[in-house]
Amino acid sequence: MNQQAVNDKDLKEKIAVNFGSAAPEYHKQATLQKEAAERLIASLKPWRDILPKGPIIELGCGTGFVTKGLATLYPNREIVATDLSPRMVEYCQEQLSDFDNLTFAVRDAENVPEGEPEYALTISGFTAQWFKDPAQTLGKWLEAIKPGGLLLTSFPGNESFPEWKQKCEELGLPYTGNELPDIEELVVKMSLGPAQIDYYEDTVTQTFESAEQFFREFKYIGASTQKKGRALTPKELSLLIDHWNESADGDITVSYHLVFLAVKRDYDS
Repeated sequence: MNQQAVNDKDLKEKIAVNFGSAAPEYHKQATLQKEAAERLIASLKPWRDILPKGPIIELGCGTGFVTKGLATLYPNREIVATDLSPRMVEYCQEQLSDFDNLTFAVRDAENVPEGEPEYALTISGFTAQWFKDPAQTLGKWLEAIKPGGLLLTSFPGNESFPEWKQKCEELGLPYTGNELPDIEELVVKMSLGPAQIDYYEDTVTQTFESAEQFFREFKYIGASTQKKGRALTPKELSLLIDHWNESADGDITVSYHLVFLAVKRDYDS
């Protein structure tokens, strides 16, 4: 196993552990993710009766925001809810034990099944940003979908956090947020396959009492894992927080670039 593979494995283990340990807090505090999940399920409703036969698979079920909507919308269809984190899978199963059409599995979404297309729908809420190559991974999942089936996903896009980036620039500090998917690049790459692609972008703002509260939220919900690059030193982080707080008029505002992507696999593929 080469060093890159080792590093990728270590990173995934860290992501799984951080999200798993934060599962109860994630379920209570991940309001943006819950809102995005509700919008993702709402966008799926017109497809309820026209998907081909076959199971549904969810990538990155977390604590069950999307999963609950799926189980309610498709009570007579097999749904497999998966996540990289064993604790997240366990927590999700505990939350949704009343649904008998759900099965659960610990799974790395970047390991895509090969062979004949199996799924009618692959759905993923706020997970694709953790993939090493979102376009490649989603493209492979599209190949696992039956003709006429759908790949549906949401994620924060690369135009998120302009305020954070601006404050770093003002201080000459590196921006240390994780790289997020570029929707235009992703669509171009996925358009090479037999698919019809549609997407919707939105900007959602959240307010925090302080910059420190904003940064703490990442840790509270388990999303603080840094994929690459260096972290700010404690002194640099303190400088950034103080500068951001001082330049704000009361609460600070943070903007998220939300992307909703729908890819239908063509029948002639």
